[in-house]
Amino acid sequence: MKHQEISNENQIILFDLIQKELSANLSLVNVISDLLDISADAAYRRIRGVKPIDFEEAVKLCRHFQISMDSFANITRKNKIQCNYLPLNLSDFNGYMIYMQTLSANIERIKTSPKGQIILSALDIPVFNMLAYKELTFFKIFSWYKNVYGFSAGYDEFVEGLNTDELLKLYEKIVKDYQLIPSTEIWTSNTIDTFLRLLSYHYETGSFNDEKFPLFLCEQLLDMMTTLQNWTEKGTKGSQDVPLNFYVSETDLEGTFIILKQQEKTSCILKLYTINSLSTTDELFCQETENWLNNAAQRATLISGASAKTRYKFFNDQRQKIRFLIEKLQLNSEK
Repeated sequence: MKHQEISNENQIILFDLIQKELSANLSLVNVISDLLDISADAAYRRIRGVKPIDFEEAVKLCRHFQISMDSFANITRKNKIQCNYLPLNLSDFNGYMIYMQTLSANIERIKTSPKGQIILSALDIPVFNMLAYKELTFFKIFSWYKNVYGFSAGYDEFVEGLNTDELLKLYEKIVKDYQLIPSTEIWTSNTIDTFLRLLSYHYETGSFNDEKFPLFLCEQLLDMMTTLQNWTEKGTKGSQDVPLNFYVSETDLEGTFIILKQQEKTSCILKLYTINSLSTTDELFCQETENWLNNAAQRATLISGASAKTRYKFFNDQRQKIRFLIEKLQLNSEK
């Protein structure tokens, strides 16, 4: 009897999804062979659909590549969606590294997608802007770790425990990739306020060995505002002049949502506790979130490449807030 190949559409779709998750320099056959501990020929037969994967293999593949099995079973549960959540505890530095590596891989996929795009609301300073300034980023992580996990030491002791060399490479890559992805971003006049309050609080509670260090962080914030203003004047960001639609909303935003759009799929990140996040590829949730962001943009004022008066006022107001904190810090240091 003539051998017939198994028609296994879902299995083929699964391996197609896995292929899209891999870097260009990795072989799908070799990756599957190593992961399932099988020969290259056995891996190839599974990829082609000739050999059906068993349940345990499917679970291992989906866990490793963070792919939902629900979508293959056509499971739809009313009022429920499936999310990914990576809890962070910096007592285990590897956890934070995995978190940042995952973010970097996601941003790289958006960058290489033909229709890649970022849409976000900024209840707080977005991570993509923050990562360009390592000291601002380290302080943000420090304050989060202290507030959530009760870290008892100061900022300087916290930074000494970080593997900064590896982190800075990741930060630089994420920033470069972000600047190559068209984005629509919605800020408010209060977006930087949380950071300013945190900086003032940790200065007053003696978290810094060098009392002038908060002034340095303020200078970095001023530099960030200058960069953003230059981008919005052109309506583009980065050295490659990639499109940037920058909006200012007169009303407070409901939260920080980040939509990562690819040609094949859309994912949504919902920020928690300023650092942690939930992420999902649930189609309905992503579409509703994108609709909400688009509606929020329509109610806001576009200041990139337009509305010069509003743009000047927005950035002037942000600088005044930062300079007010600088004056407060300088006054306290003179006492």
